[in-house]
Amino acid sequence: MTNLFEEFSKPSYNDWVNKLKQELKGQSEELIQRKDEVEELYFNSYQHQDFGNTQAAIAFSNAAIRGTYAPNNNWENMATIVVSDEKEANQQALAFLNMGVSALRFVVEHSTNWQVLTNGIETQYIETTFVVKNCATYFSALEYFNTNNTTLFFEMEPKSLSTEDWEKLALSLKSQPRFAIIANGYAVQQCGATTWQEVGFMLATAHEALVQLMENGLTCDQAAACIHFNVGAGAKYFYEIGKIRALRVLWAKIVEAYRPQNGATLNARITGITGFSNKSLKDPYTNLLRQTTEAMSLLFAGVHAICVQPYDANSTNKATKLSTRMAINIPLLLKEESYVDKVVDPLGGSYAVEYLTNEIAEKAWKTFQQIEELGGISSQNAIAFISNAVEQKATLRIEQLASKKDSLIGITIFPNPTEEENNWLSFDNYLGMKQLIFEQSI
Repeated sequence: MTNLFEEFSKPSYNDWVNKLKQELKGQSEELIQRKDEVEELYFNSYQHQDFGNTQAAIAFSNAAIRGTYAPNNNWENMATIVVSDEKEANQQALAFLNMGVSALRFVVEHSTNWQVLTNGIETQYIETTFVVKNCATYFSALEYFNTNNTTLFFEMEPKSLSTEDWEKLALSLKSQPRFAIIANGYAVQQCGATTWQEVGFMLATAHEALVQLMENGLTCDQAAACIHFNVGAGAKYFYEIGKIRALRVLWAKIVEAYRPQNGATLNARITGITGFSNKSLKDPYTNLLRQTTEAMSLLFAGVHAICVQPYDANSTNKATKLSTRMAINIPLLLKEESYVDKVVDPLGGSYAVEYLTNEIAEKAWKTFQQIEELGGISSQNAIAFISNAVEQKATLRIEQLASKKDSLIGITIFPNPTEEENNWLSFDNYLGMKQLIFEQSI
């Protein structure tokens, strides 16, 4: 077959730039340049294979960037349930399963009656995650559910574990590795972190867990199989895709240094969660668009599971039937009608996405190294460093919205003429940082 590309001359980078200048018709070149002061990313809105850090083949040269568990981009549609009353939480979970949810995430704040909580839920078939605050709750769940329940996962943060906890946990996980330790990027992202601060924090957290588990008798392969990642979804579509791809590359780089025996150990298991920072209770219908683009960025980046939270889940009026239904339906529509699950890493090879992936990866790696130099994420100095850095970015985000350098429909521009009577409830602090809610801050 004739190679069609041979019939056309290949435009150089300069050819491209000259054509763009011509199309601007005398307008400033700043129109096609991006200067993001918050993310500290400065780049042209166009990219070319001969310019800068745009390696088109990065997805093929680093297999971990795709993070493939299967020959497609399928994901779990996850719902989060905060457990205050076990019976109510159980009824909510069963309703979610009937609405199309395929995975459950229970936030367990206190000792729990596991039988009541999971009555009628076949946890051996439904991927079920418990967010627990301590080892005692973890072992209580294992005792009830049987340690061989392979679809049972946990979210425990390393900062909550003592030396004795690590010893007990490692002994349990050595016989049955399971996802138990979480690197909670979502929490810092919701406090205002940049993409690279979020990735750097997750790498430091995951590395701390990896070392602790290996020092307590697990191999690299076993330890890595016990660590997973929660990422938040920001508003900058391509940034979020680059962020997750960068996380995969850097986590593989860390794990590879410990010489795992299985190549699959390099893969990162990632759950994407939409948050509340840029959502509006006063102009609720703008949230549907924000949630959809956030979900798309997570799914195009290839997360294992996605949790679209109802935008009003933490409000005085609580989540409505409509917001709950939409939160569940967005991933379903993207799968059943848009077929986003069919192609692995669909944006891999895009010069712009590869550029952002590389830029975010470089900045995130520097952040990770800074945290390690301060003693790792368990060090108070390291926590103070990341907290101060994130708070500075949160302040800058607020200033840009207040000065109209940036805007949010329904919050800073085009307010809803029929304002809703609904208010935000308080959020828990994370590492001393406050949850960033633009609607409250502006």
